[in-house]
Amino acid sequence: MVIRAVAALQAIAYVRRAENNDEGSGNSGLRPSKTSHERSPTKERTEQVSMSLTRSLLAALVAVPLALGALIMPVQAADDNEARNQALDDYEPDLDAGEVMFRQCALCHGQRGQGILGGKYPRLAGLPEYYLMNALRDYQTGARGYDAMLVVGGLKTANDRDLMNLAGYISDLDIELDVPGPEEGSARSGRKLYKYDCKSCHGRKAEGKSRKDSPPLRGQYHEYLARQIALFKNGERIHADDPEDETFDAYEEEDLLDILAFVTSLDDDSDDDDDEKDDDNDD
Repeated sequence: MVIRAVAALQAIAYVRRAENNDEGSGNSGLRPSKTSHERSPTKERTEQVSMSLTRSLLAALVAVPLALGALIMPVQAADDNEARNQALDDYEPDLDAGEVMFRQCALCHGQRGQGILGGKYPRLAGLPEYYLMNALRDYQTGARGYDAMLVVGGLKTANDRDLMNLAGYISDLDIELDVPGPEEGSARSGRKLYKYDCKSCHGRKAEGKSRKDSPPLRGQYHEYLARQIALFKNGERIHADDPEDETFDAYEEEDLLDILAFVTSLDDDSDDDDDEKDDDNDD
């Protein structure tokens, strides 16, 4: 018990350090914050010039490789995930083992996988197994970056069966969660925008589609979704099947708030009869 308590405290400390680093990046929402970097007045002018030149040279040397790497890694990860999934076709997840592994995840995502109100950490409960498996692998390989997931969640040393056990357990969690929508935004306007650019991948009722490895959007905290949109807009996340996707570039912040308002208004009983006629064309 003492060892587990110490491990939990270490995990929480690690997460807090990761959060502080993440908050410093300024990419937590639709309006990334701007950080100011003040130069020390005690620095000599020659040192300033030297640092400036060094930064310029380094930027020139690494900009292109980094840009290419950001595009290539998620695409390669998607191909690797598909191959690894095929190797697990006959494996039945051990939910008891998954529950044990989830205890570490619960430190951030809640004991029932409900996440945290306000979207600091997203809801996981009930997410499809296919999506969870691919997301866990992407964190494990670095295709999606959040170091706390590797250490706190135990992903660093997990094998594919471990991940399958964890994904199976999380997917099996069944909770009812009323997620409030954003204070701003029109669900009516968002419905039209969603139908045009989101429905073909995320489904008519934002239920997700396994064929496109697209997660459900309904039932998720709008603040979390807003942060992911910001990452896509900034190029820090990309759709693996479309590295040059510029979907979000066409939308103003008001449009995105409308989409979020629509998505958070959906549930299993949502009536969207107008879309049923053309839904087959999207599958």
